[in-house]
Amino acid sequence: MFEMTEEPPFPRSAAHGRRVAIAAAVSLLTLVIVVVGVARLLVPHGPLAPDFTLTDQSGRPFRLSDLRGHAVALFFGYTHFPDVCPTTLAALARAKRKLGTDGARFDVVFVTVDPRRDTTAVVGKYVRLFDPSFIGLTGTEAELAPVYVAYKVYHQALPAHGSAVGYLVAHSSAVDFIGPHGRIRGFGDWSDTPDELAAEVKQAES
Repeated sequence: MFEMTEEPPFPRSAAHGRRVAIAAAVSLLTLVIVVVGVARLLVPHGPLAPDFTLTDQSGRPFRLSDLRGHAVALFFGYTHFPDVCPTTLAALARAKRKLGTDGARFDVVFVTVDPRRDTTAVVGKYVRLFDPSFIGLTGTEAELAPVYVAYKVYHQALPAHGSAVGYLVAHSSAVDFIGPHGRIRGFGDWSDTPDELAAEVKQAES
C-alpha cells in the first residue's frame, strides 16, 4: 500500500527562487532592449532642426522640412567671401560626388548672411558654380533674423577699406548636418576634408 505525502507549503528551495528571479530579470532586460531599439528607429537621436521658409535661387518659397527623407548640410555664408565660403561649398560638392549614387539623397543648402547683396539671382549663380543641385536661399533681414537665432549663427558686417567688395561679413562657419527625419545629427566645419564631410553625411543618414 502506497503512502501519499503532501508537498510542503513553502518554496522548494532558495536556489529555485533565485533562478526564477534571474529569468524574470533577463526577460525584463530583453524587453527593455527591444523597446529602446524600436524607439531609436522611430525617433533618431538629435534635436529637431528648426524649420523655416525663405526664398530659393529661382524666386520660389523654400521650406526646410520639404527635404525630409534626405540628409542635408546646412551652411550659412555669403557670395563675396573670398575663402571660407567657397572652400566649404567646394568640399561639400566633392563629398557629394564621393557618395556616388547615395549623393542623390544628400542636399546642400546655402543660406546668405548678406541679404543686401545676395539677391536670388546672385545666390543662384553662385551655388551653381559648385553643384547645380545646391540650394541657395535668401530673404529680407526680417525673414532671416529668426533663422540666424534658431541656428545660433553669428554675423557682423565689417568695413573693408580699399576693397572692391565694400565690406566683409564675419560669420560662424559651422555646417549643420540634418538627418532624413529632420533631426540635427552632427556638425562639420569649413576645414573638414571631402572625405570627412562624406563620412559625416553617412552618419547623419544612419
